[in-house]
Amino acid sequence: MYVITRDGVESLIRRLLDPVEAGGCRSELEKMLEIKEVLSWRADAGPCSAARVMSPGLFGEAQLLQAALDAFDKGSYQEAAALVSEFSHEAERNGSYRIW
Repeated sequence: MYVITRDGVESLIRRLLDPVEAGGCRSELEKMLEIKEVLSWRADAGPCSAARVMSPGLFGEAQLLQAALDAFDKGSYQEAAALVSEFSHEAERNGSYRIW
């Protein structure tokens, strides 16, 4: 099971900025995106009003990860790292790190 943690995200950013390690980060980006998409979908489907409030934040996080994956696929590892960093700030603001 893959868990998104602050330390893991910071490690991913460092690896994306390292030309030797950047190429091996795609699967991690995909896993993070998958997790956020599932959580966003569950929040949208849930009956709880608190879940519906959290859903836009999760959707925004998923969009940032998709953009990072797109940048990665273009070989723009620095851009991908910047987007993952933005994701991290968004997750912090949304309280997503407290979930994990």
